[in-house]
This record gives sequence, structure tokens and C-alpha cells, in this order.
Amino acid sequence: MNNIPRRRRSAPQAKPLGLMNLPSNWQCHRQLFKIVWGTDCCPDCGGKLLFRPNYEWCKRCRLKTSVKSETHFRNSNLSYRRIYALIWCWQQKVPVGQIRNLTHLSYPTVSKWLNKLRSLLPELQLKLSGLVEVDETYVGRMKFTKSGGFRLVVGAIERDTRRVKLRIVPDRSRESLESFILDSVATGSHINTDAWYAYNELHLLGYTHDFCNHSIGHFGETNLIENLWSVIKRHIRTVYGKLARINLPLILKEWEIRQGQPKLMYNVTNYLERCACSGLFE
Repeated sequence: MNNIPRRRRSAPQAKPLGLMNLPSNWQCHRQLFKIVWGTDCCPDCGGKLLFRPNYEWCKRCRLKTSVKSETHFRNSNLSYRRIYALIWCWQQKVPVGQIRNLTHLSYPTVSKWLNKLRSLLPELQLKLSGLVEVDETYVGRMKFTKSGGFRLVVGAIERDTRRVKLRIVPDRSRESLESFILDSVATGSHINTDAWYAYNELHLLGYTHDFCNHSIGHFGETNLIENLWSVIKRHIRTVYGKLARINLPLILKEWEIRQGQPKLMYNVTNYLERCACSGLFE
């Protein structure tokens, strides 16, 4: 009997701390209402509100409303806590498979929501300046070319602030790259690139320019932008598993925000305050 090996019990998997600390559905409902209206009282009479799962009801004037109708989530059937959980998981770069397990939603639903959250991010109207690194990369695989999974992306990153500008371009021609630089980098800035011929005339556009030859292993002047490509591709593979399953323009928009306005990704409240009602009633 003593020789029979004992079966080891697997330790219970702990939930992510952020999800454990998410407020209840009632608290999420109340917080969203306060973000939209600036108060948790009735917007008409100032009376006390009762927060039900799908609506709010004023005890004084008997007004029945739904705060979802005032936000970009008005057509959603998800509970307020699930919406908070989706936003939190997306901000923390949680893979889609884990989000499915945590929220009990299907893969298409989770992917659709992630694209919706990215589409609500504000557009960054800025030009980089100072010392800027510019480079291009291919995202995707050749066998997914017909489905739009193989794209050429050009990017610029400001060395001091780490702000970025990203764009999908049709080719590596001088016209495409110079058009991106003129739209994204302020005149008078210093630009570091590789030795691709399309960058040879940047001095004629009002920029100072240095280059490094990648073919002989010289990457020093563009290390920052090369590292950014590695981080973005690793993030896509971690979250989606395959590069062909993404909406690349929205991914690029997300990373411009992550680099340029990181406070929007600190917590759910920051995101909702900026994006829940943005442009809805314009």
C-alpha cells in the first residue's frame, strides 16, 4: 500500500488580479451613468435613481432611461460588467482565447468587440519632430496575400517621446514614402533611415538625414523603430495567434494611441471618459 504513488492535486488557477477587482454589474452601470451625465442622480429632476440591469428609474419623476442609448454601446446586449471586462482585457493585451474563457463569449464576438473598441479611439492629429526614425516592414504571410493579410507598413517614431505614426502603403516607392514623411514629420526634423534609395532626397524636402546600411548589419540608427515592429508583431501573435486574422488599420491606430496617449490604456474609466460618447451626437 505504501508503494502506491499519490495523485498530485493541481493547484487552482488564480484569476487575473484586475478582473477580480472589477466592480459588480450594478457598480459598472452606475459608473458609466456618472461618466455620461456627470452625476448618479436623475438628469431631469435630480432625484435618486434605481439602477436596474437594463435601465435606470427615477423614484421622484418616474423617468425610465437607459444610459447605453447615450453611448456607443447602445445596441449591445452585454451586461455592463462584461463590457468593463472586455475593455480591461484589451487594455492589458489579454489573448482572445483567455478573453473567451473569462467572459464566456464566442471568438467572433470577442474579435468584433476588440475592433469596435479600437475604432472608438480618437485620431491623433500630430506631427513628429526632433530626432525621428523611419522604416518599413511587412505584416502577414505570403500565403494570405489574397485575403489581405500581407501588407507593407511604414512607420516613424520620435526618439524622445516614443510617439509614433503608422500607415499602410502600397509599395516602397519614393512617392509613397515621401508622402508619409511629409504628412507625419515636421519640416526641419532630423530623420534616420536605412539605405533604401527612396530616402535619398529627403534633404530637398527640408529635413536633415542620416542612414545606416542594414545589408551589412548596421542597425544602430534605427534600433527604436526596429524594436517597435518586433513588439507589434509579437503582440498580434499573442492576442490572435495568426497575423491573417486581424484588422490591421485598427491595430495600427491602437498602437499610435498606446505610444502617444498611454493614459487611455491605464484603466477602463479613462477609456470610457474619452471614447464612450465621442462623436456620437455631432
